[in-house]
Amino acid sequence: MKIWFNEQDIIDSACVFGAHTYNEDIQDIKAELHHEEGKGISATLKIQKDQRTYELSEQDIIDASAIYLEEYHKFDPNQLLIQLLFEETNGFSAEIEFLSSQTVV
Repeated sequence: MKIWFNEQDIIDSACVFGAHTYNEDIQDIKAELHHEEGKGISATLKIQKDQRTYELSEQDIIDASAIYLEEYHKFDPNQLLIQLLFEETNGFSAEIEFLSSQTVV
């Protein structure tokens, strides 16, 4: 089974990751995605209350998507294959494949 994340889903995942990783309130985090040829996809997290920023690598964003799916949809992150994509015309997206049958609660 496959699902697709659109750009907003990836941004939401990055915010969840930032809240967990940096012990911040999710409502205080804004995320911006970037694509640089040869370097791939990255994200900048901005903490609104004190203007700190954190940089997320492509692997961090993949991990963030897995954490988001685990926390909000009860998927086993070890059973997910996540590929981030960027197209000039369509922007950012992610293709997520479930490697085994799972029960979603």
